[in-house]
Order: sequence, then C-alpha cells, then structure tokens
Amino acid sequence: MDHTIPPPDEEELVLSKLVFGDNSDFYNELQNINLELSSEEDATEYVQNSDSEDSESDNEIGKVMDDQLFFVDDGELNVDDEDAMDIDDENEQASGSDYSNESEENESDAWVDSDDDRLQITVTENNRSKKLRKSHVESQINGREYLQRLRSQFEKIYPKPNWIEDEDDSELDNDSENESGDYDNVIDGDINALTKILERTYNYTTANSKLLPPQTLDITRLKDANASHPSHSAIQSLSFHSTKPILLTGGYDRTLRIYHIDGKANHLITSVHIKGTPVQTCSFYSSQDGKEQKVYTGGRRRYMHAWDLSNNNTSVAKIDKISRLYGHQDTQRSFEKFKLAHFQDANGARHGLICLQGNNGWVNILHSSTGVWLQGCKIEGAISDFCIDYKPQQNGHFHTILIATNTYGEVWEFNLNENGNTVRKWKDDGGVGITKIQVGGGSTISSPKKRIIPNRWIAIGSDSGFVNVYDRQSDSQRPVFTLDQLTTSISSLEFSPDGQMLCIASRATKDALRLVHLATGTVFSNWPTSGTPLGKVTSVAFSPQGEMLAVGNEQGKVRLWRLNHY
Repeated sequence: MDHTIPPPDEEELVLSKLVFGDNSDFYNELQNINLELSSEEDATEYVQNSDSEDSESDNEIGKVMDDQLFFVDDGELNVDDEDAMDIDDENEQASGSDYSNESEENESDAWVDSDDDRLQITVTENNRSKKLRKSHVESQINGREYLQRLRSQFEKIYPKPNWIEDEDDSELDNDSENESGDYDNVIDGDINALTKILERTYNYTTANSKLLPPQTLDITRLKDANASHPSHSAIQSLSFHSTKPILLTGGYDRTLRIYHIDGKANHLITSVHIKGTPVQTCSFYSSQDGKEQKVYTGGRRRYMHAWDLSNNNTSVAKIDKISRLYGHQDTQRSFEKFKLAHFQDANGARHGLICLQGNNGWVNILHSSTGVWLQGCKIEGAISDFCIDYKPQQNGHFHTILIATNTYGEVWEFNLNENGNTVRKWKDDGGVGITKIQVGGGSTISSPKKRIIPNRWIAIGSDSGFVNVYDRQSDSQRPVFTLDQLTTSISSLEFSPDGQMLCIASRATKDALRLVHLATGTVFSNWPTSGTPLGKVTSVAFSPQGEMLAVGNEQGKVRLWRLNHY
C-alpha cells in the first residue's frame, strides 16, 4: 500500500497562503521602505505637507496613548529611594492648573511649536479620547486644540478651590491696607505661604486667666480643622505651633499636613508626603529665640525626619534624616515615639532635645539640631510612657527633667543637666497596666512663654480607664483625685496651657473623651453630649493659648471646638 502524501493542489496552496502567508509579501514591503525615516531627523516628523501622507500619519498618532504625549519634569533632585520626599503644596497645584483662555490671550507664549497646528489627532478611536469631543460628528482635531481640551478636562476633574477666588476680608486684622493685602497672598495660592505665615508677627495678649467655672463648659463647635483636605487614615498625631495659628497633622497615610487655623475656612497651607514612613508622631519645634523652626516626625522605622521650616524659600522641602545611633542601635529599634524638650547647658546656651522611647526601658536623648546622641536614661521593666518637666534655677536658668514610668506604675525622674542622674523614684498609687503619663500647668514644648515655669500637675492613666492626678507642688505621694469615668485603656492625656483643664480619652471605644475641671476634680457635665461627633479619638491637642481644642479620630477628621472662656 502506497503511503506517499500527494503534493497540495492549487486550492490548498491558496488556503495555506491566506492562513500562514508567504515570503513574497515580506520582500515586496522591503522595496516600499520610507527612506526619510532613516535619517537623523526628529522621530516625530510623521506629518508631511502632502495630502497623501496626512492620512497615514494620522493613523500612527492615533495609536499613541494620551499619557504618552506628555511627561512630568521633576527637576534634577537626586535622592535615594529610602530618603525620597514628595512635596505636595496645595497652592502650587492650584497655580499649576490655572490655564484659562483669558490668560492665554493676554500673554504671549514663550515658545510656539508650529507642528501643533499641523498635527491632526483622531479622537474617535477609544473611549478616553471620545470625551474630548464637543460634538458627536467631530472626529479629528489639531494638536493645539487637543492640548487645550486636555487642560480643560483636567480642571473639570481637579477644579481650583473656591477660596482662591474669594476674598474673605473678615479674617483680616484691618491694621492697614498693605498688611491686609499681604495676608491674602499668604493664604490664596502663594507657593511660599508657609514661609510668609512663619515670618508674620502675631500679637497674643498674655493675661492672667480667670478661674474656670466647674460643671458647665462654654464651648462652640467650629469647622473641622482639616475639612478642606482630610486625611486618608486615622489622625495619629496633632501639634499646634507655639506662636503661629497653624496646626500639624500626621497619620498612616504618610502625609504631613499643615493648616492655617482661623475657625472659619481652615485652609491647607502645604503638605509633605514621606515615602515609606507611616507617621506615628509629629510635632512642631520652635526654639525659644524663634530662629529655629522645624517639624519632627517618626514612624515604626529605624530613622526619623526633620523638616526645616525656617529656610523654606522654595517648593522643595528641606528634610533631613536622623538615623543610626552608633553604639546604641540595640536600645532603639523604632523612632515612632518621641517628645521634644528645651535644654540649657551650664554656659547658658539653649538648644532642643529629641527624647526617643526605646526598648528594654531606655530613653535616648538626641541633639535636635545635629541628631547626635547625647545620653540615655534607663528604667526597670518595659517603659510605657514618659514626659518632660522643667526645674527653674538661679539667674533665669533651668534644668530639664525626664519623667518615665513602666507598666507597673513605677516612676523615675532624671535630671538631664546632671548626666541623667535619678533625682526621684516613686510609685503610682495602685497603678497596674499604666499606659500614659503627662504633666501640665507649666511650660511645655508648645508653650509660647519664654520664661520656663515648672508644671504643677501630673496625670497617670491605665488600661482599665482610671486616671490618677497628682499635685507636684505637694509633698504627698497620694493622688489629689482619681477619675473613673472611662472604662477602657487611656490613650490620650492633655492639659490645657493654664492648667485648669485635663482632657482624657480612649481610642478603644467610640466617643470616649472627657474634660476635667482640675480645681474640683470633676468632669464637665454638659459636654460632650450624645450628639457630639467625636468618633474613636486617636489624638488630642490644645492651642497654645487654650482657646481651641482639636480632636483627631479614626475617620481621619480633626474636630475643632472653641473654648469661649479663653
């Protein structure tokens, strides 16, 4: 039997050519190559003057995606991926999107590309480009019109904020016309808005506070501090500037935001996105002479960052990285919990301190300007929290006191001016499961007073919701009173600047916040109410003059109230 396969007939050859093709088409196309494209001219010379070549070039440019027609010039700032910072200035974004037809008519272009008018782009090939049509019969537009419609579409998606156009003269002091105009520039789109606010002088009247009446609190809710640009995560940390009406917020969305707080608009001044570092703690630092203005921030990383605000003359944030505690790495695994303090050496020179909560009972002390390790203090057991107090000396000098506690309620007090020597050790009355400790009624890092005043009160909170309040001016080691209004773990303890109020809060349950009248040891009965929109409170802060209370929650909102007593 013959198994020889017969050669394909003519019909099979035709079908094979249709399905698989042959070499004839390849060699024929080689003869039709366009020699003009092999020259050294620009690769974008697809569009020619002849009508026969226009249709072919239109098909080619139609295949290019919209996002490939443009590129973003980030400048020549070369940084490592680990240290990279993104500055996100709201004012810069608003000014960058301000492309109107009126401005284009009044101002001549610095550079004109003649190819924009000759370039024809098909807008019917995909759904993205179809949105740029002004009528359903429109199929092609030139390059210049294409750019204008892209800008118009961008402004529809990201419109310019209304407050840029509106002038709110009620927020001005009306001291002079020139001063009012400068204030408008500060909040209405100037790229150096933060610098101008820091340079502006705000006059605060320092007067003796009147006694706060007990039981009833005169309080008014204001517009949320971050209503214009809310956070995308829970507010982990809040910080008011000591002399300027600005508020700093931070959270796990890796973004620091600074707001101008006036109680009405609360505009966003600027924001900085820190790649790879969720913010656990952030705080303003202002030296007592006002020359050094910084923001310190840290998360669950082996480093932290310092944002220099005193030299913020450009749109690029100057941010330094503090890391590598040489010789002390084993005592500091994370930079997420820290507090700032003032320090004065034996010669009278003053500078700031960064007090880092470490592991194995350590608190590491760094120089705020250089980041150099200065000393360390150690307690027994696992450290739960610490705070900073001051002790006045002769000739206007002062000593910095570090107060730390462990989970068993044992409290150590270290004098940082004496190489961290222990000056006192005592135990909280019945303290078990201690979570927070805080002092109040005197000088803090956010206090606008240049004269150092020792704190009168110290409060210690536990995981059962109890808070013991002690009088540091008394020799007794018994608490003045104990607060038991909350039943879950205490996560926030904040004193008002004048030491008349204490705010206690727990993030474990919703609306777990109380304000305490310290003179009587009672809780205000009229606030908060069942309708107060607190949520799960994650952070609390009083303004330096005590007239405002800011409360951050897990929803990423910063509630704001005015305390009318002040």
